[in-house]
Amino acid sequence: MGFMHADDLVARVRLTVDDAASAMTFYREVFDAIELRRECLVDGQIVGAELVVGRHRLVISAWDSDLTSTGWGEEFPADATDPVLRLECAESAAVLRRAVAAGARVVPPADDTHAVIIRDPVGQRWTLVDGV
Repeated sequence: MGFMHADDLVARVRLTVDDAASAMTFYREVFDAIELRRECLVDGQIVGAELVVGRHRLVISAWDSDLTSTGWGEEFPADATDPVLRLECAESAAVLRRAVAAGARVVPPADDTHAVIIRDPVGQRWTLVDGV
């Protein structure tokens, strides 16, 4: 396995989620994400994190009405206009099974391509392709 350099990352995606800890668990368990940093409140609640998933850098922020007043979190939930991130996998079918078992939904393709798109539990859309 080779080393990944910062130049190898293709996208920085900012996600605002209700539960940063659950999102991080999903990305670690399903996509083998690597955690780069984590920001927590004194009580241990995660308010922000940065992960590498494939060639994407995810910046996760927690959104909570209590946190907004402290300056943490913004209300920008994922929706249908979010980009579809491409994730190259050694075995995309196995990753798809793990993702669905962990709460992701398969999204019907908008065109007649055979691309499989999933929406993870946080709302981000991904396409899984064989290619590692």
